[in-house]
Amino acid sequence: MRFSNIFCISLMLLACGIKRSEITSETLITSASQQDSLFNSLMEISHYSVPEERRSDSLAFLILPVQASCPSCRSKVIDSIVKHIADIKENRYIIISANGGVKLIGSFFNDEHAELPTNRNWLILDSLNHAHVLKLYDENPTIYYTHNRRAYKMVSSIPMTVKKDLNNFFSATSF
Repeated sequence: MRFSNIFCISLMLLACGIKRSEITSETLITSASQQDSLFNSLMEISHYSVPEERRSDSLAFLILPVQASCPSCRSKVIDSIVKHIADIKENRYIIISANGGVKLIGSFFNDEHAELPTNRNWLILDSLNHAHVLKLYDENPTIYYTHNRRAYKMVSSIPMTVKKDLNNFFSATSF
């Protein structure tokens, strides 16, 4: 009994020392071959819809695995897409990945009392969940930042960071 009390108190003291701002979801990609491979996978998953002349620019890709993401993260991403639908920057791309078509993907938007955006240059529907096959995400919304045809940063959002991560993605100063 005494050991468990000491253990619990020790654990609480350790947890109190961790500040929320210290938690990060960002990973820098330092391997040149991995940077190239990830960029090529992003081009493949986007059906090469990024114009050739823009591929060397600073780009950002948000992948939302609607079936694999936790409900909280999925909801926040969908809310952010709807909120920013009119002002998404031309160097941003959103890939919605699922094992199903427009009807299935749209149902997740309907659950949030929103409509799936259509006819948008920045929206790519991955109805075969190819992003998962290419290992572009685990179970979380994932953002890749690229420049000069290389992916240099990956952000794998978690519930504690998703708001900040989305704010960075939708802002003009995230590079």
